[in-house]
Amino acid sequence: MKHEDNFVPGEYYRSAEHAVARKHVSFTRKVALRMIVLALCAAGVVALYSFHAAKNVAENTLITEWKTQIELRGRFESKRFLLAEEMADRMADSFLALYSDPDVASADNFSEYFYRPGDGTIRLRQKYFSQTQDGRDANIGRSGVTGFIARNRPPLTRELQRRLILTYETVARFGPGASAGFANVHASLPENALIIHWPGVPWGLDAASDLNMNDGSVIRSTLQAYNPDRNPVWTGLYFDSTASNWTITYQKPVDWQGRHLFTPSLDVSLTDLVGDVVNGEPDGTYDLILSRDGMLVAYPKGLDGLAEDAGQIEIEEAGNPALSDIYRRLIDAGPQEADQANVAFDPELNAYIASTRIEGPDWWLVTVHPQAQVEARALRSAGSILILIAVLFGAFILTAILVLRTCVSAPIKKLTQAADYVADGHYDSIVGSDHDLPVRRNDEIGTLARTFRQMAEKVDDMRTGLERTVAERTLALELANQRLLDQSRKDALTGALNRHAFDQDLRQAVLDAREGTAIALALFDVDYFKLFNDHYGHVAGDRALERVVSGINAALPGASIYRYGGEEIAAIIPCSATDGARSAIEGAVQAVARMGLPHTKSPLGTLTVSAGAMTIPNDADDSVEGHRTILEIVDKALYVSKDDGRNSSEWVS
Repeated sequence: MKHEDNFVPGEYYRSAEHAVARKHVSFTRKVALRMIVLALCAAGVVALYSFHAAKNVAENTLITEWKTQIELRGRFESKRFLLAEEMADRMADSFLALYSDPDVASADNFSEYFYRPGDGTIRLRQKYFSQTQDGRDANIGRSGVTGFIARNRPPLTRELQRRLILTYETVARFGPGASAGFANVHASLPENALIIHWPGVPWGLDAASDLNMNDGSVIRSTLQAYNPDRNPVWTGLYFDSTASNWTITYQKPVDWQGRHLFTPSLDVSLTDLVGDVVNGEPDGTYDLILSRDGMLVAYPKGLDGLAEDAGQIEIEEAGNPALSDIYRRLIDAGPQEADQANVAFDPELNAYIASTRIEGPDWWLVTVHPQAQVEARALRSAGSILILIAVLFGAFILTAILVLRTCVSAPIKKLTQAADYVADGHYDSIVGSDHDLPVRRNDEIGTLARTFRQMAEKVDDMRTGLERTVAERTLALELANQRLLDQSRKDALTGALNRHAFDQDLRQAVLDAREGTAIALALFDVDYFKLFNDHYGHVAGDRALERVVSGINAALPGASIYRYGGEEIAAIIPCSATDGARSAIEGAVQAVARMGLPHTKSPLGTLTVSAGAMTIPNDADDSVEGHRTILEIVDKALYVSKDDGRNSSEWVS
């Protein structure tokens, strides 16, 4: 648009604004008049009411189904645990009946059952594990039993010999019948002995001669000193590597006249139960198994890597608010609600929580059903109504498209083109009215066009100042980032580079070595540093560690020094020859010794270091595993120098 003679832009916009004020007709009203507003609102009300009613029906139906499902699952899973308790009770009754009859079994026959292999232990004879072909052998049908009596045991009295024979007879009697339902059946004695029925696994024959079973938490929990109330014990869930099964053990300590005689035990395999929990469901439903004492037994993310934690982690330490919320809900509920099948909606999780008690280990089986399942069923139930609503909504969209195409498309296209110019920085093109913007329209589009044009004028004025400010801030940010990067690579105590920097620089060193650069890697370890800390205190230990790092750094000019661990220092040393690097490392060891830092708890009298080193080979593997292999080689060399008396270095050729 060209300006006419005597045209004043400000006066033009003011006169245009007055015209708009007199003739303004709402663009929204123009569009709204072309739509079936009342019909759409009515259809929306009907749809919402229908969906709400269908949702209530679906919710009630699903809650009933979920409650039935969780109840049946709880009963099913409880059976195996209750059967284990029943089997242990039967074994206890049978053993006590035999033990109380002095005519049953005699210590004179002990050598027929057990033998001494010469390693200090006593074991059940092989024939009780391997079934013979002799039809006259009384052990036919009772194979699969082994026994182990540890070196660390009290005197083998005649009473203990008889009790071991009776324990074997009890396990051999009940083991074959229980093998189909349990991983194995066994019984332990407080005298550090165990008899086990485990077909195919000669546990008692293969057990290590230095095994001390009473040191383990499982058997120790049955001893009178650790279980004065003499309660049966369910262990935590653990992974049995021998059987490749997730397992839980039930133990029932049996006393007679105040004396602990033996403990029948059964291993219950839970691989199928844990597998069901871990696998989850494609619809978002997932299971949990929680213990009453706040442990997470199984959860849908899998149990890999938790074997050393006995298959459990603290719920409050799992870092999952949903788990904590579910556990607190169960704890806060009344006994009847918490122990019986129950379904409740949790608004914080937006899900329905179905729970029931698993008898035996006293766990809760929990199934979480997302609320979306209720909504999905409600949608299916109200399908015909929703289809009608979709048709009406489609008609609404079609009407809107027709109206917008006729009233909005053309001016919006012009505004879009103008916006592209603004995005490219051509503000003067907008200010000069080269795009024929619809500034004379008396509706919202006209207002938008005028506002856009005024905005372009202001942005053009602000651009120059903003670009200058951005450039200044960018430079300051880059400097700050560089300072932070330098700080992130330093160890705060010693001033050496930290472990993170070491991992980065080791990778570069391996790459350089592959290119032919000679680079040595050394690990230093302060000798008897724990004794130093214990005797002089940690503050003195920190100061000594600073001195050691400073001494090594001074002895290895050109090398990069890192605090690798607590008292371990690493060095990456560019070198021209192996002999030179070896001499430099030996010199670093001697430099620390020459400091003469007193260490009365060290046989050497002063604070010293040991070192292991090697030249990084030019065919080293540039991978995490390759780096780990190099570190393992150097670490082994370090321990060779320690075994040789410390205050020395060992070079790997």
